[in-house]
Amino acid sequence: MISIRNKEQEECLLLVVDMNGRVWAETYMQPNDKLTLDIKEMFSGIYNLVFKTATTSHVQQIVKY
Repeated sequence: MISIRNKEQEECLLLVVDMNGRVWAETYMQPNDKLTLDIKEMFSGIYNLVFKTATTSHVQQIVKY
């Protein structure tokens, strides 16, 4: 399980994408929302957490063992 918080002051699109471009999760988060994702069904590997708002985009990598 991973916990994610939207620290932006606007709605944020969260994508969880593997290195092959497959989208494992896609959800919208409101400002200051906290989300817990269950990643036990995901394969081991590197994933990008892509956060997109109307004005910004941020990518954070995670490693699933």
